Amino acid sequence: IKMYNISVIVPFYKGNKYLTGLKQSLEDACISYEGKVEVIMVNDSPKEKIEKKLIQSEKYSLVIVEHDVNYGIHKARVTGIGKAKGEYVLLLDQDDKIKREFFKEMSAALDNNKSVAFAYANGVFEDSNGKSKLILNSYGKVYGAENYRTYLKVGNLLASPGQCLIRKSAIPKEWTEHIMQSNCADDFLLWILILRNQKAEYVNKLLYEHITTGENTSGNKLIGYASDLEVCGILDDLNLLPKEELNKLKKRCVSNYNKAKGYDYRYQEWLFSRQTENFERMRMKIIGVLCKMLGKKICN
Repeated sequence: IKMYNISVIVPFYKGNKYLTGLKQSLEDACISYEGKVEVIMVNDSPKEKIEKKLIQSEKYSLVIVEHDVNYGIHKARVTGIGKAKGEYVLLLDQDDKIKREFFKEMSAALDNNKSVAFAYANGVFEDSNGKSKLILNSYGKVYGAENYRTYLKVGNLLASPGQCLIRKSAIPKEWTEHIMQSNCADDFLLWILILRNQKAEYVNKLLYEHITTGENTSGNKLIGYASDLEVCGILDDLNLLPKEELNKLKKRCVSNYNKAKGYDYRYQEWLFSRQTENFERMRMKIIGVLCKMLGKKICN
């Protein structure tokens, strides 16, 4: 069986228009990397075939997997992981981009520390108006991104799993066996499950670009709140977190969703969750200021 260093898993949904840009991004990253790379395209839109010529390259091996129905992004990612032969996995969206040094820098972080479950880089988030901002603009957010309890209090601090390189053996079976029906928060679930008992490492370089196209779900708050509720249900079923922590998360997610939908909601619960979130964000901000005073600078 031919083995690879990195498996790039790309869920495909009516995305042929993105493949030229995706191919260029992947080829650039392969040029700067000495290891072997495979790209696994998982077609989750059975009515539209992948135009293979748009993504095929001599720089990497290409595998195309077909879903018979539209299962959603979580299932597509898990299908890709099941086919992956790489030691490390990159879960990349079809409309996102990685920088030339991504494979080289991120794999080095995992090679140098076998106890790290995933490495995550900084990047830019481009909104629908073309305006860009740093995803992690302080070391306070870096602290938060490595602490599962911060995710429970404030939500997902990483824009996408596309800014992360994951050790395949570190991916919890709970994540691959409990498939989310909604598209949005499966990575939120993944980070919580990993960071409960494993470590992440920050690579202080701009290596990723997340683009809001209007077709992805990252910018839709209501979809995000609904997906967060599904995460709560899965975590409840798994019974892996302390009840007190899980209950606080459930109250935050329920009140956020009901408020956004215009439903009746418990104001005191919503207010408490907002205060908890604001306190945690203040703590991250203080940590960021202290790190800056000590000379630690976030890349820009």
